[in-house]
This record gives sequence, C-alpha cells and structure tokens, in this order.
Amino acid sequence: MTVSIIIVNYKTCSLVIDAIKSVRLKTLGVTYEIIVVDNNSEDSSERLLYEEFSNEVIYIALTENIGFGRANNKGIEIAIGRNIFLLNPDTLLTNDAVTILSNYLDNNPNVGAVGANLYNEDHSFQPSFSRIYPSIQYELSNLFHLLFFFDRDNINTSENPKNVKTVVGAAMMISKNVLNKVGGFNPEFFMYEEENELCYRIKKSGYQIMNVPEAKVIHLDGKSFAFSEQRTIRRLEGLRVLYRLTYSEFYCDTLKIVEYLTITSRLLLFKLIKNESKIKFWSFMYNNRKW
Repeated sequence: MTVSIIIVNYKTCSLVIDAIKSVRLKTLGVTYEIIVVDNNSEDSSERLLYEEFSNEVIYIALTENIGFGRANNKGIEIAIGRNIFLLNPDTLLTNDAVTILSNYLDNNPNVGAVGANLYNEDHSFQPSFSRIYPSIQYELSNLFHLLFFFDRDNINTSENPKNVKTVVGAAMMISKNVLNKVGGFNPEFFMYEEENELCYRIKKSGYQIMNVPEAKVIHLDGKSFAFSEQRTIRRLEGLRVLYRLTYSEFYCDTLKIVEYLTITSRLLLFKLIKNESKIKFWSFMYNNRKW
C-alpha cells in the first residue's frame, strides 16, 4: 500500500462522501486505502458511507469527540501506507494530488511532509502554507501590520515547490517513517494549530516541509465548522497550546503582552471610527484573551 488517506468526520458525512468521490475519480497513479475516523457524530454517517462505498472505506467509530489531531492519530495507528495523507472532509481533489505528493515524498528522502496548493470554490488561491512559524515575529506583524517587512507569503502561484515552515493540514502528506520518528499529533490540542506544532517537530528533526503546487485541492474552508465564535475560540486555544509547548515561560509572557496590545489598540481604533462590526469582533477577542 502506497498511501493511507485519513479523513476525520464530525457531522459532515455529505462532505466526506464528496471528498472520497473526488479521491476515487482523480487518484490513478498509486494504491491507497481510505480511513474515516468518526468523532462520535451520533448520526447515520457509518450507514451512509457503507451504502455509498461498501467495504472500500475503513470506518473507525469513536465513542467521544476527541478532536482533530487525536482522531487522526487513531487512523495513523492502523494505517498501512508508507505515506499518510491527512485530508479534511471539506476538500475536493481537482487532479491526482495523492500521486503527486506521494511521488514527491518518495523521491526526496530529506522531505518529511508536503502540502498541496489549496483553492477556494471559485478556484482562487487560498493560503496553503506559512513561511513564518507562530512566534513573536508573527504576533508583531499582527500588531503593526508590517506585511511589507515580515514575510507573510502563503500562496504559491508558480509551478515550483517551496520550502516552507508549515503547511495547512487540510491536505497534508507525511512519510510514515517520519511519523514513527517524531510522533503523531500532540494530544494536548483539540483543534487548530496541531499541524503547525507537528511541522515544528518535523523541521527540528532535520526534515524539510514543502509546498508542492502541482497538487491542487479545493478547500471549502469553514463548511465543516461554521459557527464563527466557537471557531475563533478554538483557534485561540490552539495557538496558546502551541506557544506553551514550543517556547519558554518568559517568551509566552512576552507573547501575552503583544497580544494584549494588538487587541486593545484595534478596539480603540474601531471605537474612534465607530465601526460596529469590528468593535464587536475585537470586544470578543478582548473577553477571550485569557491564556
């Protein structure tokens, strides 16, 4: 088996079915298995997937929602492919991205993980990677809007692979051998930022992380998690777990100060210009700033 494709489902069965159909239609160059890990959706997902795909899909039903990273770990445990493709349910392959990414990993043993180019539903570019690991530099760029100074490039419009810090976990492939060395997702994360922390460990172990633009995937971002306030809270929680796991206590204290300055300065600005929607957002951020 060349590739194990792992999809985590939580009440997104129709999206999962569409994603799997796109995999079946576009994946021609490698052997693969599909593993769906269900985070206790408590719906008819298992029946619907069986009716659609019979025994083509390995279905793992969990008794509770354990989050994105830990659910992927459950799939990784039973995966038999030499490369592991982590695919969001809200994705559609537009070409043979599985083969392209797998071949790139096989032909470049110094590369530990690769990510596809992601696109919106209208085929416009979507952020697919980051050239900056979340850090003081990252937070200062938010505070001062220094996009011209800090490299925030996150799309690849060329045909050439890019060496990056992290790739978006919506369509991310990792060598099974690398996962065996560095471990899977850290179980302290529930959702968001877990792929960045994993990329950090892969880089720290001496491997490169690459964006491979030849592999193209539509990401219907947000379709599987539409409640924006809950989503924002999850992102904040994930970022703070990442900082705590990666940096010293002093470094984290400095990050807290920068975050506080960012939130209060934005709130003051939008109150001055009376932008009610922005006031609402930054008030929400202020009330949920606790680490």
